[in-house]
Amino acid sequence: MKNLKFIVSIMLFINHFGLNAQTYNVAYNTINFGGVGVTITNKVGTGVALNNIVLYQNVITIGGQQIDAIVRTQELSNATISTYDFTGTSSSASNNLPSFFSPQFSFGTGGGYAVFKIQFIVGGSYNNTTNTGTLITLQNVLLNTYDLDGNGTAGTNQYAEFGGFSMSELASPTNLSTTYNSTLGLSKFRTSISANTIDVTDVKNRVRVTYNYISEFITKVGAEGSGAAYYFLDFSAGSTFTTAISYTAPSLDLNTTTSGLDNVTSMIAPDVKNFTVGSSNITYSGPTLDNLKLNFSTSQILDGANEKLLFYGATSGGSVSLNFTNAQAIPNVVLGGITYAVSATVLGGKGILIFTKSGGGALTLAQVESLLDAFQYQNTATNATKAWRYFNVTTLAGSFETPVAQFQVNIDNVLPVELTLFSANCDNDYSFISWQTASEHNSASFILERSADGTQWDEIIEMDAAGNSNSKIDYQYEDFESYRFVGYYRLIQIDIDGKESIYGPISSLCAVDEMNISLYPNPTENDFDIKIEADQEGSYTVSFEMEDGKILDQFEINLTKGMNLIPMQYEGLNSGIYRITLANNDKKHFKKVSVK
Repeated sequence: MKNLKFIVSIMLFINHFGLNAQTYNVAYNTINFGGVGVTITNKVGTGVALNNIVLYQNVITIGGQQIDAIVRTQELSNATISTYDFTGTSSSASNNLPSFFSPQFSFGTGGGYAVFKIQFIVGGSYNNTTNTGTLITLQNVLLNTYDLDGNGTAGTNQYAEFGGFSMSELASPTNLSTTYNSTLGLSKFRTSISANTIDVTDVKNRVRVTYNYISEFITKVGAEGSGAAYYFLDFSAGSTFTTAISYTAPSLDLNTTTSGLDNVTSMIAPDVKNFTVGSSNITYSGPTLDNLKLNFSTSQILDGANEKLLFYGATSGGSVSLNFTNAQAIPNVVLGGITYAVSATVLGGKGILIFTKSGGGALTLAQVESLLDAFQYQNTATNATKAWRYFNVTTLAGSFETPVAQFQVNIDNVLPVELTLFSANCDNDYSFISWQTASEHNSASFILERSADGTQWDEIIEMDAAGNSNSKIDYQYEDFESYRFVGYYRLIQIDIDGKESIYGPISSLCAVDEMNISLYPNPTENDFDIKIEADQEGSYTVSFEMEDGKILDQFEINLTKGMNLIPMQYEGLNSGIYRITLANNDKKHFKKVSVK
């Protein structure tokens, strides 16, 4: 019997790490599952049996960081793995490369399948006890599947299913057609022929997909008929598609102001948080979309009916309690004059809400965008259960579904500091930094840092925090060492338990002063002169102040263009630092004077 060329069904799960994600840009280079420099180690079994684990080390190195891959054999149905990863060539695999992941199978009558789970991890992080590693996200990855045909026997048509890609490419002409597998949420590429094609890289039997982000995915490989089968999974650009036709999948980004697709936030219940940040969260070249889908683990809904999905601005059907039951009737949502039907499913520990156009038909891109922007998470519990909640969001256009974008919200009973203001302004030729807190809980101190380039930071002061407060508190600091400073400031808040939160950076730009002010003598004992070279005449208020801002003397003076001399005479001054301030409308200039 001729070899039945292997087919692949890939279900992609983007692994979400929030703000701590480690992302590496593959830049469409090859990820090698064999060949020079790659070490393959059997960790549990040899890969050919259920629950076996094989580690591939140094599949790619990016910016000096080695990346490894864990491959788990998760399911086998009516299938035997004859060779776990075939690295050579044969008459039926003449174009196989060591870099391909190429298992060989023998399927029983009626066909069968196997499921592999592949995870990309930080090189060297594999734990032999837990059989896990530090998961990472790879960016800009290409993946080819070749040889989607048959073995020459009727009914042996092959297929490949992928999820989460941003674009797919097929040859023109092609033997493959595309449909949508709603059960798995995957795009299915199925061959229209059952004949065997000798050339395993025939472009008519090839599909290439592009992933903007990929971290962890499951491959389900199978055949509709019995016999031997080869499988070729190639993480590279592969040979050039000279006549390729591209199909762009819709994309969904919940926070367009940050890298990645996710939106990560935190809250103290009772409160409400928006799912999206930024504008144009959905991108698609087509005119219509089929639905908007939300799914989550039901085990994370720890506060019952207190946790709700709200629809901001809806005139009807304004909320859904997230502890809904399977097939529960959910009222239609009316938003912006459009009526959306809502179906609710609870299956396998997942809660699923699907929004479609009431009465059937497609939704415009603007309508789905409007509905997504209306999504809000609400928790009304006064003592909400502290934990993360994760909500997966996708939209569908025909046979293509967006990669999963995740809304992540951390429910915390108490935030250490609620910062409502952090700014830097130029006061005379010096930076005046201020910040404001609306509440503080177990807050120990603030450290203010300065940087000329936003990379190297120097601490300039540490100030005590309020500790615990539910009222507004203002903090201020004048950076007298930052004469005409152009650069950045950031603020580090330290809790009593030593945990740190960083705010900023913010920029500072002090313009060149139009006045040249000097004090002589400085230091002084009592009397000194203020010398002012002004480029224009004007009226100013002169203040003699203590360092804490208390005014000791104040008077008005008219300056002429050019040099001005103002004698200052005081007796009985205590030793210390004082300040001379000249104010004119919104402009203020000051100099420090030291009294011995």
